[in-house]
Amino acid sequence: MQSQSVYKSFAQRCGGGARVGVVCPSGELFARAFNEACGEEGIEFCDGAATCNAAVLVLSGPPVGEDAANSLAALVARGLPCAVLCKQLPDGLQSDFGSVPCMAIDPASPDKNRLEEELSALLMQFPVERIDIAVPAWVRSLPAENSAVAELTERVRACVKDIEKMCDCTRLSSLLSGSKNWRQDVELELFPHSGRARVTAKICDGAFFNMLSETAGESITDESSLMTFAVSAAQARAEYGKIKDALECARETGYGIVVPSDCDMTLEKPAVVKQGQNVGIRLKAAAPSYHIIKVDVCGEVSPMLGNTARSEEMVNEIIGGFDSDPQGMWNTNLFGRSLRSMVQEGLNGKTDGMQQDTRIKLRKALTRMVNEGKGGVICILL
Repeated sequence: MQSQSVYKSFAQRCGGGARVGVVCPSGELFARAFNEACGEEGIEFCDGAATCNAAVLVLSGPPVGEDAANSLAALVARGLPCAVLCKQLPDGLQSDFGSVPCMAIDPASPDKNRLEEELSALLMQFPVERIDIAVPAWVRSLPAENSAVAELTERVRACVKDIEKMCDCTRLSSLLSGSKNWRQDVELELFPHSGRARVTAKICDGAFFNMLSETAGESITDESSLMTFAVSAAQARAEYGKIKDALECARETGYGIVVPSDCDMTLEKPAVVKQGQNVGIRLKAAAPSYHIIKVDVCGEVSPMLGNTARSEEMVNEIIGGFDSDPQGMWNTNLFGRSLRSMVQEGLNGKTDGMQQDTRIKLRKALTRMVNEGKGGVICILL
């Protein structure tokens, strides 16, 4: 809990106008006693709970009457944070009122310290406004499908569905019990003045390399393998950086160009050039450029399903599956293979179908168009 006084916390939670209703036949008398005990702390006790932020039910003593139980139930139904006060708590009183806190305090002459405890208990009856889950910074970089992140997310969702009041937040202490990726000793901080709870989750020792291996798709067990992976990843990133813009352009417009870079240039020896009375110098360089062309490949398969009745039954199942779950339909098994793999094989066959000499001719034609600045093309498909 925060270190500021319970009176300030209570007033802040109530938005500055902290009013606590005293519910009992002698509510006015007890409210006056509570106000005298609080002094100038900014908490007002009043008779009844019609316009109050919270309420205390004062019992005269055992046994607990039906009227008192009904009064408390009505206050709880209104959503008011409630507590029960009695000069002497009878046995079993707490079980009669469930999660509502019960305290032994003399309502006629309340002690200020005991009254502070009562207000602290009332603060814990206010609803939770926010729950923060703090994790190591590097964990926030992991994708949502990562095993550690997915486990934490699932546990949080299962735990918070039963948390309504601040006092319920104690359940968060066992949030990670039995976890394989997270340590069980979570740090729980409660801020009743704002209705906020904060849970600090700590990753298990050695889980860093496990998560790194899962994300990278290869085994990284120590600093040596991490450095090896970092070097190769840096090289791959540098190479991808050259084609990134061209690839994005090809996706959007259908055509992308990787312009020549300085490191790829081959410089020839300068040569003297004479034109009449003028003398100049010729500087020539060559460098590769890469042209990325998006080609929409269309493929289809038409498996024979047998007789007419069987074929119609299978077709209806596939079409029905497509309407309900389009992605799942493509995973339908047929003849030991999925429909997705059948279509993929057809696409791959067309992609690889262009002959090598045809590829060479296309490259030569494109090279001449770029170097000679000629854009006219006549294409004859045989």
